[in-house]
Amino acid sequence: MKHYRIACFFLVLVVGGRSWGSVPSGTSSPLRTDFQETLWRYAASAGSNPSFLSGMECGRISYLQAEGSYGSGKLVNYYQSDSRLGGLVSTESYWRLNSRLVLGGAMAYGTEKGKHMSGSAFLHPEETPFDIVEMDDSGAGTKRHEWYMLRGEAGYLLTPRLSWGGQLEYRTENYAKFKDLRHQNSLMNLYLSTGFSYELFSGWQVGLSYGYLRNVETVGFGIYGTTDRQYTSLISFGGFYGRSEVFGESGYTSNTTPLFTQTHEVAFQGQFHRGDLHWFQEVFIRKTSGRFGSGSSTSITYSTHTGSEVGYRTKLTWQQSRLFQAMELGIALKSLENRENSYKESTDELGVSQIVYYGSNEVMSRDQLRAWLAYQLLSGGKESRSDWSAEVRLDYRSRSVTASQYPFFRKQSLHVTGLWLQGARNWYKGRQVWTASAGLGMQGGWGCMKEDGQYASVSEDQQRPAERADLLVQEYDYQTAIRLVPYAAVGYEREITPALSGYVRGEVTYARAFTTTMAGKDFVQPVIKVGVKF
Repeated sequence: MKHYRIACFFLVLVVGGRSWGSVPSGTSSPLRTDFQETLWRYAASAGSNPSFLSGMECGRISYLQAEGSYGSGKLVNYYQSDSRLGGLVSTESYWRLNSRLVLGGAMAYGTEKGKHMSGSAFLHPEETPFDIVEMDDSGAGTKRHEWYMLRGEAGYLLTPRLSWGGQLEYRTENYAKFKDLRHQNSLMNLYLSTGFSYELFSGWQVGLSYGYLRNVETVGFGIYGTTDRQYTSLISFGGFYGRSEVFGESGYTSNTTPLFTQTHEVAFQGQFHRGDLHWFQEVFIRKTSGRFGSGSSTSITYSTHTGSEVGYRTKLTWQQSRLFQAMELGIALKSLENRENSYKESTDELGVSQIVYYGSNEVMSRDQLRAWLAYQLLSGGKESRSDWSAEVRLDYRSRSVTASQYPFFRKQSLHVTGLWLQGARNWYKGRQVWTASAGLGMQGGWGCMKEDGQYASVSEDQQRPAERADLLVQEYDYQTAIRLVPYAAVGYEREITPALSGYVRGEVTYARAFTTTMAGKDFVQPVIKVGVKF
């Protein structure tokens, strides 16, 4: 209820901050604007420096939208549901207050309920340094996920050459499973950034920005009532390979424990513009550190993790008389290492718990690479919504993981490529617009599902690490299966007043895999959206 009241308060500020009676001077009618196209035209949207926002070409553009979705099918990853129902309410706005200041903001509330879920106990397991999964699917049940997001940003021209910008984004998520072994999660994600940009000489800008990300996901486990059944979890350090743990005993699932991660980012930008040509570039460096545990002297810190990421992003935009083109390219390399602590827990004569650490062992190392290339094409004038648009996107990502339980190890490598094509057409009929969109995605991958080995020779009766071979196969198949993903959408928008329009849009996405051993080969998700633009 507290989050609901906060959301309503910000919604009144965002929506009520503008009159719906008439179009302000210098602002296009909402019927003739498109939020996504505005971002495509903004070259610095590829970067992380909010000071470039002061140069964004916009008057006022805002939307308020509600959407519902339903997904069904067996082509899902191990932590996803094959039957899920979701809803989202969101609003977003950019507003040029004057020639020096541009403001931006967003707010959203989303919820999703999924059936037949077991898999991971974490919200975003592909990003965590380890995973916790149940040892079998007999406890699969319903899970619910809720999240809230608030974001505000500003770009201000301090002098004719110097700009400053700042951004704050706060996100909180709740996640719960309603069948034993139950888990309940709460996540807080806080991102702060600030930056400066300076025009060295006509047409050339340079920028410097700093960002700080703080992420805390607290997870706790429990059972309802009393039972004689044992619930066993796999502490997976990669490739569903690690150590089994019985609930109720000391370990990762015994207490409510926070997974804490913080990231520092420094980025350097450069932008060249001449007439209607803009070329933006950014190089960024990130350093990550964290732990699983509160970090206090009286509670256990089970593991610590460190990582780094470097990357390059560039975007080129070019507006001709009736044609706009944008090209974006990026590459990022990310590494993460997780070390598990060796410790002894004892209680002194006063009943105070004492933790003594004897060192740590590397249990996981992971390297990831992602590269992408995107091209957008819009027809129509510089200040108006396009008559038609087209987008082509090519993605490549790879992941290499080594999980260690000395003297054993498991290695895995994945490579995934995807090609995505999409086109849209708008038909203007007086005070209304009809829209039709169609797209096609193609994805496939390859790699080594597992390579098990030993650092040293062992006896035949040496206990092997625990694993879940079924989830290993499911995730590998989901990532590498060759598939087609057709997409279609239709929309209708009508002007209500010169400063307000309403719209409805229906979308459907269908995925069909051709090379998989999974139980199902498809997944379909229809979406309905209703909103207003102002």
